[in-house]
Amino acid sequence: MDCRTESARRARPIMAAWATGAACACLAALAGCASTRVPAEDGREVRDIAISSFSDPAAGKGIEVVATPMPDVEPPSTREVTETDVLADGTAIVRRSEEVTALNPATQRVETEVIDQGSTPALRVGQRWPVESLVGQINGRPIFAEEVFRQIEAAVLLAAQDPNPDTARAQVDMLVRRAFRQQVESELILAEAESRLSPEMKQGLLGWLRDMQESAIAQRGGSRAAAEESLRDELQMSVEEFVEFQKNRELTRDILRRKVEPRVVVSWRDVERLYSQRRQAYAPDPEYRLGRIRLLKDVQADKIDLAKRMFAEGKSFQEVASAVAAPDGGFWRSVPAHDGQMHVDDLADDLQAVLRPLRPGEVSAAYEQRSSVQWFAVLGVETPPSVSIFDPELQLSLRGELQATQERIEQGRYIQSLQKRWLGASIQKMELRLVQMARERYLDPLKQLRGPASR
Repeated sequence: MDCRTESARRARPIMAAWATGAACACLAALAGCASTRVPAEDGREVRDIAISSFSDPAAGKGIEVVATPMPDVEPPSTREVTETDVLADGTAIVRRSEEVTALNPATQRVETEVIDQGSTPALRVGQRWPVESLVGQINGRPIFAEEVFRQIEAAVLLAAQDPNPDTARAQVDMLVRRAFRQQVESELILAEAESRLSPEMKQGLLGWLRDMQESAIAQRGGSRAAAEESLRDELQMSVEEFVEFQKNRELTRDILRRKVEPRVVVSWRDVERLYSQRRQAYAPDPEYRLGRIRLLKDVQADKIDLAKRMFAEGKSFQEVASAVAAPDGGFWRSVPAHDGQMHVDDLADDLQAVLRPLRPGEVSAAYEQRSSVQWFAVLGVETPPSVSIFDPELQLSLRGELQATQERIEQGRYIQSLQKRWLGASIQKMELRLVQMARERYLDPLKQLRGPASR
């Protein structure tokens, strides 16, 4: 018999016994901790366990309860707000918002958040509603709100920050209306100028624009890329935009020169009238410096006698004023004079009768009242520097001012005629539409609902 076979046969009972013992140990471990203690043959203690041992609660441990404050778990309170805003054209805009109020666990403060649910315009039958930012058309050319807002956006944003909603709305409306008027005037004048160009004039204009573009490129680096960079840094324009801007400016100047300047007429009579209106500024009247000595009868009788004696001796007004210690050396006030007559209409009639006949250096007779005695004199005449109407620089200045004023008046009349021809009554609707777009874009819609008190 093979020795290896005999060894394997002897090892099988040992392996079986070990496997049986291991299985019992695993079952005992799965059974739990409740056991019956039995002494082993070798003196060690053996413990039997059961499945129910794993379901017993741990000794000495109670149930843990975590208390949460009710405000932390309560749902937030909500309130719906509905406001109707009627526009200037009668359109009713219904604005809906929801106010959510809850306790902030981080700050332990009650906070309210407003959720805008949008607005719904209630349109009338047949009423038009603007699509995107199109405001209207001028001679077939569309006018977009972006073109107007881009020029005044910084000023509008600053005005919209006013805490008073009414003041903010008024400032935004004023800025938008003024910018729109300027835009419309420019577009109308440009459209009129382009409509009057003949085919030959258009060809000449194209040649002039090509020369201008080449000149702009040559003056700004010699290459198109360098010119583009220079114009972007200097004017925020491309080469094409710069050429278009120059074209529009020259066309506007040409049409105004041909249509407005011939109506501006400034005559010599207009210059004289303006000089007369501002005579006080250009040729002010002289001023009389009046002096007064006033002495009280009850406490200054000795000084009254001294003054009378000195005037009788032919002393000057300044000498007498110094002798009796008159305040400010006897100076009283300065009054204007015209054609040699003092303007003292604010004084009493009897006092005017004393002052009007006086000439520089003359002293009036003693003017006695119930409690005092007074003497008056003309201390001197101050003549401010004046400019004559025949001064060449002044004439040019007055004529230029009158011409600029007349140009604005005639240009306004010319633009009004263009508006009637090209736009009619639609300009008012376009302006109203643009103002409403500015309100919706730049003004906080919730500011009108909350009001200044809740901010």
